[in-house]
Amino acid sequence: MKDIDTWTWRVNKDENTISNDDYRIVVKMQKEDGGLKGKLLDMPIELFSEISKLKNGEKIIEKIVASAERKFFTGLAASA
Repeated sequence: MKDIDTWTWRVNKDENTISNDDYRIVVKMQKEDGGLKGKLLDMPIELFSEISKLKNGEKIIEKIVASAERKFFTGLAASA
């Protein structure tokens, strides 16, 4: 798996989602505490299983969601 910060994300403003086609991951942006927060919506079970076996698996999932959040807000700003 390549560096998460270099992944290509596709923003869908209408559905408040951001997805990565290479790894088939979808993050849904949901309202929370007056703002938007990313929640993992879809990930292939094989990839989830592979990541969860790693010592820092939970942190990797958090990093994927955080990266998606950053790219979502960057994408929104660029399209404004």
